[in-house]
Amino acid sequence: MLNELRVAIAVPRWALGFFRRHLVMVVALSAVPAVERFTGQMNARDPVLGATLELTTLAARVAFIALVLRFAIQQEPTIGPIGATEVGRRLRAFSAQHPRSLVLQVVLIALLFVLADVVPERLVPALTPVGPLYWAVLLAAKNLTVIPFTMIWLVGAVRQALITAAPARA
Repeated sequence: MLNELRVAIAVPRWALGFFRRHLVMVVALSAVPAVERFTGQMNARDPVLGATLELTTLAARVAFIALVLRFAIQQEPTIGPIGATEVGRRLRAFSAQHPRSLVLQVVLIALLFVLADVVPERLVPALTPVGPLYWAVLLAAKNLTVIPFTMIWLVGAVRQALITAAPARA
């Protein structure tokens, strides 16, 4: 069980390192949704402008995921060149070899959710009055930190499975 905990913890540790190494990219692409969420909480918007900003946020998130995949998987020499069939085989092999690790990662992500979502969005407003500025700052901060970190973590989980599972024998 201790080994499975190590395997599970390796992914968020890798994600944190990736976040730090690529901080400029993370902040640059996360600033778009952060500003959009902040301004959306502070001002009423024209529906066309709101839809345009939402589409811009979506485009920034898609670009972010694409770059994370490129840096984390495609540029990794041991897994970058493998094909879809091998990817599927490795993902299945990892899930069969490390099911406890996957469950532990779900627990860790759930803990992150409680700390980053439930506490600031449910507990704090229940204890003290909050206004639009609180929500604006909270949403901007989460868009700069928690959301990109979680995306990196999920890519990291796939990366770990692809690297850890043994390649097929020829």
